[in-house]
Amino acid sequence: MDPELEAFLPLFPRADLTDPAAARKNLAELAGAAPAADTAGMEIEDRLVPADPDVAVRIYRPRQAQGAIVWLRGGGFVMGDLDTEHPWASRLADGSGAVVISVGYRQAPEHRFPAALDDAYAVLTWTAEYAAELG
Repeated sequence: MDPELEAFLPLFPRADLTDPAAARKNLAELAGAAPAADTAGMEIEDRLVPADPDVAVRIYRPRQAQGAIVWLRGGGFVMGDLDTEHPWASRLADGSGAVVISVGYRQAPEHRFPAALDDAYAVLTWTAEYAAELG
C-alpha cells in the first residue's frame, strides 16, 4: 500500500465481510451520512448495459465533459451499489470534468468470481463502443 494512504486506514470503519448483509447495511448507512454532492449542471442517467445478464450503470455527465472514467467501487466485491457510490462518483465527475460510468456489478458471495469482472468488462467495452454517444 502507498505509505501516504496508510495513514488514513484508522479513519475507516472495520468491515466484517463474514456477514455480507450486515456489511452492506453498514456501508449504506455510512454513505447516507456523507454530505450530498452538488450535481447542479450535471446530467445523471441510470441505464442498463446489454450483457448476460444486463449490467446497471449510473452515468454522470458534467458540462463540456472530456474523456470517461469507468468507476468500479470499493467494497471487496461484496458491498456497495450505485446509491452508496453516488456521492463519490458525482464528485469524481465534477472534479475531473470527465463522464463517469459507475458500474453496478454483481456481488459476492451470491455471484461467484469472475461475475463482477465480467460485468466490469462488459461496461468497459460498451463505453468504448458508445463513446461518441456518451460525450
